[in-house]
Amino acid sequence: MILPEYIRVKLNKLYENFGKGQLFSKRESLTNKYKSYEAVNSTVFNSKEDSLVYAISRMPATFSVLWTLLKNLKSEGKLENISSVADIGSGTGAGIFACREILEVDEFHLFEKDKNMISVFNEFETGKDVNIFDLISDNIEIRADLVMASYVFSELSKENQKYAIKKMVGASNRYVLLVDTGTPKIYNDFMELKRFIQDLGYKIVAPCQSDKCALKNDYCQFYARVERSSLLKLSKNAELSYEDEKYFYILIDKNASSEQNLNLKRVIRRPIIKTNLVELKVCSSNGVQNEIITKKNKELYKKTRKIKINELL
Repeated sequence: MILPEYIRVKLNKLYENFGKGQLFSKRESLTNKYKSYEAVNSTVFNSKEDSLVYAISRMPATFSVLWTLLKNLKSEGKLENISSVADIGSGTGAGIFACREILEVDEFHLFEKDKNMISVFNEFETGKDVNIFDLISDNIEIRADLVMASYVFSELSKENQKYAIKKMVGASNRYVLLVDTGTPKIYNDFMELKRFIQDLGYKIVAPCQSDKCALKNDYCQFYARVERSSLLKLSKNAELSYEDEKYFYILIDKNASSEQNLNLKRVIRRPIIKTNLVELKVCSSNGVQNEIITKKNKELYKKTRKIKINELL
């Protein structure tokens, strides 16, 4: 997707903080620091400069993932009647910008523990209060229709992930959305969280269509295509005009019934299109299945030739 003009303008403005040729080396340094980062509930951003580099190099992908995911969930009839959002770990503001565009929400409660990230967010938007907040040590004092956290749970221990999800569910009027990187570790962590959430009496309504996962020695991940502006190419020393950002997520609906996902199938691999047929791997209430759609079923064949990963069949 193409970033909205107001985000591109602000990112270009942030670039003025760096001299020519500095951005790539500083992003490399930050990336290496992040890869070696092991301290739980600390921060990898030691300066506003670190947060600026993060915003320039990562905000396009984060916004694109959230925009794509929210759009898909809304098209499924989920995330209806959302009038308020609480964004935990709001960072540079990608979450609320995506929610404004897709959900058309104006009431936001922002929570972020890193003051440097808050400072960068203020470069994008002034006059919006951000609560200095730690998901483990602080309580969520408000309630919202949607409570979301993106790229937060990967920084928590498994014990703290469970503690945090209980807080988020308690603060939600209906929905809780977790989004993180599309890696086997995140998938396994989220599947463990899924079982914990079910034990609490709540239901995961996306992406899982089954209460139990039938994947063995495998995992789910989804993709958002990100336009690489000239600035993003510069920050990554890249040539391609796009990148595919991998992510995984879970959506809790506190109002969902046990029958909500029946007869629905979610595409969990990119379709394989062949002559006169389409091969799909889908997640359904019966588990993970392989589906072959032939040209004999004209309407379904036509639909599946255009269907994308993470969409419902």
